[in-house]
Amino acid sequence: MRLTSILLLTALSFLLIPTLAFDVQKTIKAVAVKSGESPEGVVINITVSLSPGNGRVFVSTTPFTEIDMQGSAQLSALTACDLLGIDFMKYDFFYVIEADAPIVGGPSAGAVMTIATISLLKNLSLKEEIYMSGMIYPDGFIGPVGGLKYKLEAVAKEGGKIFLVPYGQKVVLVQENVVRRVGMINIVSTTYKEVDLVEYGKQLGVNVYEVKTINDALKYFSGFEIKRKEPTFKISEYSEILKSLADKMRENLSELDKYTTSDARDLINRAESDYNAGNYYSATSKFFNAKVLMRLEMYKKTLISAQQFEEEVNKIKEDIQKLRQYLKRETTGINSIQIIAAAQERVAESEKSLETAVNSKSYSEALQNLAYARERLDSAKVWLSILQSLKDDYQLNSSEIKRRAEFYINQANSVLVYASSLGAYSDLLDHAYISLETAKRLYSDEQYAGAVFVALDAITEGSLSIEANYGDISAKVKEKKENAKVALSEAEEVSYPVLPAAYFEFAETAENNYVKLMYYSLSERIAKFIAIIGETVEEKELTHAEFPEVATTPEKSAIKEILKTPGFEALLALIATLMIFFNTMRKGRR
Repeated sequence: MRLTSILLLTALSFLLIPTLAFDVQKTIKAVAVKSGESPEGVVINITVSLSPGNGRVFVSTTPFTEIDMQGSAQLSALTACDLLGIDFMKYDFFYVIEADAPIVGGPSAGAVMTIATISLLKNLSLKEEIYMSGMIYPDGFIGPVGGLKYKLEAVAKEGGKIFLVPYGQKVVLVQENVVRRVGMINIVSTTYKEVDLVEYGKQLGVNVYEVKTINDALKYFSGFEIKRKEPTFKISEYSEILKSLADKMRENLSELDKYTTSDARDLINRAESDYNAGNYYSATSKFFNAKVLMRLEMYKKTLISAQQFEEEVNKIKEDIQKLRQYLKRETTGINSIQIIAAAQERVAESEKSLETAVNSKSYSEALQNLAYARERLDSAKVWLSILQSLKDDYQLNSSEIKRRAEFYINQANSVLVYASSLGAYSDLLDHAYISLETAKRLYSDEQYAGAVFVALDAITEGSLSIEANYGDISAKVKEKKENAKVALSEAEEVSYPVLPAAYFEFAETAENNYVKLMYYSLSERIAKFIAIIGETVEEKELTHAEFPEVATTPEKSAIKEILKTPGFEALLALIATLMIFFNTMRKGRR
């Protein structure tokens, strides 16, 4: 009954859109692995349709898949729109997946679904002799999948001529069971056989190529690539206003001078170095962290009774309530929205930290959270100090901001469910869920600007929890930096995007690549949001591309292939370093 309703809705929507400039549907062939003990490749059909709508994604699978296909489809649609500079919320997307047998591999069809969605949005013809398998990451990179040997065999059987695989998976290890008989007993042992897919493909009459990104794959499928806009963004244009933030934060240190600890002094010295180098937002962050340590030292010496602790809690509660009411009354414009959102986020985090302080099991922990709550609240006031200089802008439709907040919260939830199904890095995923809950709290309190930006935090953190497990992190950082510059350039056409510019500067000065990736990504997402609500985003152009032969990984590389789902544990040691930075910077971010 539900499937019938969806198909009827799809049919009716097509009757309403005869003037669209693109086809109403596009079908692409993908490859998957059948469910069961004996792995076997199978070709499946994926049909993508769209209509004017509100950013909804509908999925129908026949017969069924063992992996969350809804999350994969939703991420494919959002990524396709992001790459093309199209507002995702203008359309509804319909994905119909048809297979001859139950399959494994929702994530492994993500890249193919993204290609199909792009081809539908841009009315591109796709070459039928080309097949691909790969996960899609929110940044447009293609991630690892399992069962590639069996999928290659299915491609050959279907008559395919080219099979695209994720970069780094040209050589795979395939599990084999060896049966050895000892007397009356059969002993089964597991071994792994190395398979070079390029060589194996030649035997089957199929050319195998590795691809890193959707743009790489699009060249093969269509002969086109997405043209990158030349950025005009310069961080130096924001130095004066970022300097005012640093000045205000440094000025606030004076009230706590006599509580300066050695750790706080070290942070202040490092902040001064950043300040003198013109890295004002990084300086602001370090001044803030120093102030938290100094506030904690003050509390240790002055809050020596339960009554004094309770009085401070009540004082912070009162200040939180006043600031919340002020922020709810403040009108929101294209420039001021980022400042109001930054303040609302920090007030919400202060409130959460205050709750934690009250419920802490030890007095030491209570004081730490209380100090953070006070300083996080004061940091909201620091951001609000620059509001007057950015209020010369046009007012935004509050109902539209509310609608966007609801959408991004739902999108964040979908990304996190998808990340969970892939075995994403748990600590980063936990942070993402905390951000999602904060976004929901802001939404329920009618603080929609903050809800939007915190939901974007959750999407970014959830995406990183997937991306951190795979790929060349340096290449991703470089790509994200350029993407952020383009997004900032677009946002500049309608606003003064100081918040994403601040995050861009923070990424520039970070020493850890994962922190860089996080803040370049966050800068890009916020800048894109500002450009979208300002209606200045230009749809990306396509240019003709030469038939590529993307460089493959070295002959002797062998990456173990998991036959069902890609739960890769690589890079955990490096990510542990990230978490040290992440925990500090998350709390210290201005």
